[in-house]
Amino acid sequence: MDLLHELTRIVAALDTADIPYALAGGWALAVHGAARATTDIDVLVLAEDVPRVLDAVAPLGFRPEAMPMHFPEGMRIQRVSKIDGTELLTLDLLLVSEDLRGAWDSRARYEALGTELSVIGRDALIQMKAWAGRPQDLADIARLEGDDR
Repeated sequence: MDLLHELTRIVAALDTADIPYALAGGWALAVHGAARATTDIDVLVLAEDVPRVLDAVAPLGFRPEAMPMHFPEGMRIQRVSKIDGTELLTLDLLLVSEDLRGAWDSRARYEALGTELSVIGRDALIQMKAWAGRPQDLADIARLEGDDR
């Protein structure tokens, strides 16, 4: 699967259905100038919009949905996947919570990656990566802060 192609199809489906969203994770890094390889797509959405999002991406082959994941720090994720032969693409819907409200409010539209995208702000992306605290997230922060934009 071509990840960029899948991303643009997801974004188009969300925009067509008039569902607000914001890219996060590796794709947000790319938009903010710190591109790196990624194997999934992370999208921030309102919890009440999850059924509409699932309806919008189902025609693109994203199913079945997994059980929602709840993490101790309050993060909630609804995961849905697309399987094409032996390839798997994960779409993680990060549900806006009080902790993610700032990231949600920071979203803006960008012309990037050959299309128009809604993406969380750079500072919010750094904050989300700091919360996760995994080695890759810390390396991502260093790259974003090294850009000094």
